[in-house]
Amino acid sequence: MTEIAVRESMVFLEGADCTGTGPGVRTEARGRLMVDYLTDVRGERITLIQVIRM
Repeated sequence: MTEIAVRESMVFLEGADCTGTGPGVRTEARGRLMVDYLTDVRGERITLIQVIRM
């Protein structure tokens, strides 16, 4: 799922200097895999909350 991190880095270019709110919990589904994740813009990281294999 490295594609998620790459995409988010393009959206929040200011990273650690960001003063706005983040996008909150988001979900990506690909084939039989579903991932819930939280983008920590200021920490410049993605935190996986839940991974489900359907």
